[in-house]
Amino acid sequence: MGKLKQPFLLLTIVSQILGLIMLFINVKIAILIYVIYAVLFILIFIILIMERKKEKEEEKRNDYRNY
Repeated sequence: MGKLKQPFLLLTIVSQILGLIMLFINVKIAILIYVIYAVLFILIFIILIMERKKEKEEEKRNDYRNY
């Protein structure tokens, strides 16, 4: 998941900057880029939630408080 998260973060940053630049050139393309930005942002949150669930599952397996 870590290797998947970094390209999405990079693409999110690039699309945000590109969308801002395109607002001055072509508004329709800028809107499309911001939609792509929103989708990437949502995907990053989904990846982070999945990683957190995986970490909690590992914590449950490695819980030695009963000993």
